[in-house]
Amino acid sequence: MGTRKTYALDQCPLYKLSSRRRLAQDVFNVDLPFLERLAANECNFRVFTIKQGEKDRQVEVPKVVLERIHRRLFNLLERIEKPDYLHSGVRGRSYISNAKVHVGAVPLVKLDLKRFYPSVDGARVSRFFTGTLRCSPDVAALLTRLCTFENHVPTGSCVSQLLAFFAAKPLFDELHALAASAGVRDSCYVDDLTWSGHGATPAFLWAAKQVVHRHGFEYHKDRCFAAGDRKLVTGVILDGNRIAVLPSKEFDLWKNTQALGGFRPHERILAVNSLIGSAVAAGQIEARFLRRLLRLRQVKAAAIAEAALP
Repeated sequence: MGTRKTYALDQCPLYKLSSRRRLAQDVFNVDLPFLERLAANECNFRVFTIKQGEKDRQVEVPKVVLERIHRRLFNLLERIEKPDYLHSGVRGRSYISNAKVHVGAVPLVKLDLKRFYPSVDGARVSRFFTGTLRCSPDVAALLTRLCTFENHVPTGSCVSQLLAFFAAKPLFDELHALAASAGVRDSCYVDDLTWSGHGATPAFLWAAKQVVHRHGFEYHKDRCFAAGDRKLVTGVILDGNRIAVLPSKEFDLWKNTQALGGFRPHERILAVNSLIGSAVAAGQIEARFLRRLLRLRQVKAAAIAEAALP
């Protein structure tokens, strides 16, 4: 991602906003009656189910008109300065930078917040707008209706990741303070929380769980690793002072590359673009994948040339 100027929270155009008309016209470039009708419409989301492992996951995606509002809100929230511990929704950071925080032969503990987006309800979102951004209650109420689905952060909106973080930031900040007091490194990637260092003990993890419960969230996938263990953090293997690509991801990349020969040129171009993205990510973890990236680009160039033939 490229660099983009960020601003302090009090420089956000939403900060201390007290007029719904200004919200509509100055922030979203629509008139207020239109924005109010949009907020009152309960059919603004496409709802469908996808398979995630062995479970079904409901996805709530805003329809085109509401998606424009969410995109504008995302652009505003994205520019607010974020804490160092956050690695999701921040330009220049990723699941890989999140894992790199914890490189080293030290103990590590982690857990995931369970059903994170559905747990970030309208009340938390409203408190973010009124308490943190200091919007007036009527502005906050309108914003909350616009960016929630059935009284929670939707699972398929562009704004969901950052909105959920800011709405739950009191939890994340308390966990960060707990980590600082224990002298451990901490990181957050969406709902994935990780701590490492000599103080990252089962007792520390238990204290973190108590903080999570006190803020009204649930957790799962909690793990403790000894200093010498190979560890898995946000899909990246940590092995002492090195990081490595998951063998399953390497196998998928190899298998799908081998299958490219069975595609027609135009289909091959689309397929190889996806594989190039995977190879780029793998190359950020292990440099040896950059050779595979070069080969995939050669395959793409050949497919483009073949597709251009009469």
